[in-house]
Amino acid sequence: MGSGRVPTCFGLVAVLAVLTAAPHAFAQPVRRVTGLDDPFGGVTDRTDPGLPTMSPVPPRTSLQPQRDPGGVPFEPDFTLPNGEVVPVPQSKSLQVRLGRRYGGVQPNIESNRLPDGTQRTILTGGIVVNVESADGKDNTEFTADDVVIWRRGATAHEGVQGGFNTDPEGRDQTEVYLTGNVIIRTTRGKLLKQPISQTLRAEEVYYDVERSRAIALRADLELSISRLPDAFHLTGEVRRLDLENYEILNGTVSASKLPSDPGLRMDSERYLLSQRKVVRRNIFGLPFRDVLTGEKVEIQEQLLTGRNVVTRLDGVPVFYTPVLRMNAEDPLGPLQSFGFGTARQFGPSLYTNWDLYELLALRPPPGHTWRLNVDDMSKRGVAAGFDYLYSLPGASPGDPNRGNGIMTLYGLQDRGADILGGARGPEPTQPSDRGRYMWRHQQEVMEGVYFQGQVALLSDKNFLEQYFKNEFDLGPNQETFLYGTYQRRNFEATGLIEDRVARQWVTETNRLPDLRANLIGQTFLDDRLVYNARGSATYAQLMPTKDPPYALLPTEQRDNTGRFDIWQELNVPLSLGPVKVVPYGIVDLTEYTSDLNGNEVGRAYGAAGARGSVPFSRLYEDVSSELLNVRGLYHKIVFGADYRYARTNVPYSQLPLLDRLNDDATDQSWRNITPYQSQYVAGPTGLALQNAPGYSVYNPQLYAIRRLVENSIDTLDNVNVLQASVQQRFQTKRGYPGMEHTVDVLSFDVSASYFPQANRDNFGHPFSFLEYAGTWNLGDRTALVSSGWFEPYEGGSRYWNAGVYVNRTDRTSLYLGYRQTDPLSSKAVTASLGYQLSRRYFLTTSASYDFGIQAALSNSLTLTRVGTDLTISLGFSYTAFVNSFGFQFNIVPNLATALGGKYAQGFGSQSLPTR
Repeated sequence: MGSGRVPTCFGLVAVLAVLTAAPHAFAQPVRRVTGLDDPFGGVTDRTDPGLPTMSPVPPRTSLQPQRDPGGVPFEPDFTLPNGEVVPVPQSKSLQVRLGRRYGGVQPNIESNRLPDGTQRTILTGGIVVNVESADGKDNTEFTADDVVIWRRGATAHEGVQGGFNTDPEGRDQTEVYLTGNVIIRTTRGKLLKQPISQTLRAEEVYYDVERSRAIALRADLELSISRLPDAFHLTGEVRRLDLENYEILNGTVSASKLPSDPGLRMDSERYLLSQRKVVRRNIFGLPFRDVLTGEKVEIQEQLLTGRNVVTRLDGVPVFYTPVLRMNAEDPLGPLQSFGFGTARQFGPSLYTNWDLYELLALRPPPGHTWRLNVDDMSKRGVAAGFDYLYSLPGASPGDPNRGNGIMTLYGLQDRGADILGGARGPEPTQPSDRGRYMWRHQQEVMEGVYFQGQVALLSDKNFLEQYFKNEFDLGPNQETFLYGTYQRRNFEATGLIEDRVARQWVTETNRLPDLRANLIGQTFLDDRLVYNARGSATYAQLMPTKDPPYALLPTEQRDNTGRFDIWQELNVPLSLGPVKVVPYGIVDLTEYTSDLNGNEVGRAYGAAGARGSVPFSRLYEDVSSELLNVRGLYHKIVFGADYRYARTNVPYSQLPLLDRLNDDATDQSWRNITPYQSQYVAGPTGLALQNAPGYSVYNPQLYAIRRLVENSIDTLDNVNVLQASVQQRFQTKRGYPGMEHTVDVLSFDVSASYFPQANRDNFGHPFSFLEYAGTWNLGDRTALVSSGWFEPYEGGSRYWNAGVYVNRTDRTSLYLGYRQTDPLSSKAVTASLGYQLSRRYFLTTSASYDFGIQAALSNSLTLTRVGTDLTISLGFSYTAFVNSFGFQFNIVPNLATALGGKYAQGFGSQSLPTR
């Protein structure tokens, strides 16, 4: 893995920068100024941009470089693939200009004619030689302390004072020798979409213009690309053999923040770099074709071939191959990533990710990615699948994407057994052929019209939880549906078609279809009245789970019914000075073609009430404390209340629960644990949790009714409740003088619900839902937090937590907290720490232990080393619920992360089984 990523630099340094007709470009062309008082004229070094120069010499025609096979100093003993010659720009007009390297030093020039007619010119004291084609597309700058130029041919008698032009008929021969801190830069920026900057540094360079050959001794070729953080370096003795072949003797390649001592490098006694324009082929030899046009895809291939290649990590050899050959532009080929680890559920495992477009020799459309996943899990078998990610471009360049989607297929022939943890009771037989398919798409069809759709198929109940745990816990339900919306100003219309496909282990409502419309905030009489309305019409099939554990709520019974509903609310906002009062009335009319008893029923629900709030504030300018980091306090407080009296002619218990309140993962975990609650919670509370979820305090529908949740049509009933709240903020100014910013030093909110008809609405208790939430920001990076809610009676739910957050600019972060949940008797302590041990080493660890059930919930420890070239992570984890110890070891070249889309793009837990 390590040796596969680094050679990217070879494809990027494809041409030796000493060539006057180099086919690659640099980011910065030479800056030219004109003048009359510099005898060398034409160009100056960038270190002295203000020096005057002569007027540029008129362009003339250059030599046409020719091959000379008989003179090749090195004949490779292994064959390079066939291919066409790279179309190197060969302008017949080359303009050569000379200038000073150092502004305060006047170079010396000595020119004489040798007996064979060669004109020899020796320049010392710092020289800049600039060679530019007539069209301005190719520009090479040579900078050295000393330069020797030999010219023989038609124009040799003209000399080199200030510059010269090559012969248009190709009768010249020009050779150049440079020594003393040689630096060569080249640019062809006019032809490149992404600027590339090349700089060659060497002790000595010899260049034969006619034969297109060059030798650079003790050379360092540096190549920088704007989208990459670190430059590539190719060091050794670099030779150009002809127009498309290059030889590097005793070469080293690296891409490091520390070029003088790279942490990851590849050494070879000989590299060959070949450039040619060829038809791109995959690893099977098939030509790539454009998906849209079907035409073959041509690329400027940069083939790197190495002999006796040794990969070294911090100088230690870790891998050897006698022959290495790859396209340097794509060193990994189709392989995108791999990893290995072990866990009790899967055993020692290897995971790989491949580019399917490249395997099939296809060039993908813009915004499309096709990944093949092949995983080998010793306890489960070999699994394979793909992830296809795509986006639809906007109508014109610069517009946002009109839509995007993802398609996932993954499966295996499972030879192991699931390990999920917890008491689950009887489970369905696990099939041997297991897998999943999912397609999700969303798109803006036209302005104001949006579409979302999903098709999801699972082989069995536990596959997603076992192999894609994070997605099972946190992701959307694996439902199959089509959903469309239309929005215009304050009006919205939606349509939904949903069907339970091969998921008999979940409770789901088929909707064939469900049509809804919403009108929000429509005002009348100069905003004196505010009207909200929503209506719906649906034909629904409530499909309870067919597999144990079965549905727990009495309203989750199989039922086919048509439901027609209209909900209306009229508000009358009033301002009585600082007091805001909003009396309101609600009327909801619903028709069911079939209730739980199979009878047609019409329900009328009506509610009346008022919402109100009054704010107070006071500024304490004199409050100041260096210890508490307070300079003045501004106390803001808002008292709020909502009273509602609601009645209905049909209780919720008579109607099917078409609009579910829990997602699939929550509902399944509740059904799994309920039969075993008395084993974990002692006394009558445990029995109540186990045997009476239907109409007890633990019923989620009754909870929603008491909390005035209105978005579920089926969950409305009689209620008489007053909800009161107090919201407080203590604000101050923090920061340097002139850069102060307002922060909440302390926020503390409390609320409670009072039920006048407690026997009917709140199990005989007048108060419920006593809640609080507080945050104390000791500083911008340190905070104490706590929140909780309580039902103040026997058997009521109670929850609270408290903790401290700390983070620092050096990436240190800490959380330490305690959470207690009753009547489940859960008393969990959670700690997490991220700490930078040094500039290279970073430690992350977390642990959670529940003192109530006396079990370690989770533990993990990861040590990461961020080097100049590599990021290495070593991690351990332990999960008590499944008694699983996990280990992972990852090595990621920093270059892979920097390359972004191609190498870093992934689907996280959707790509690989979650351990």
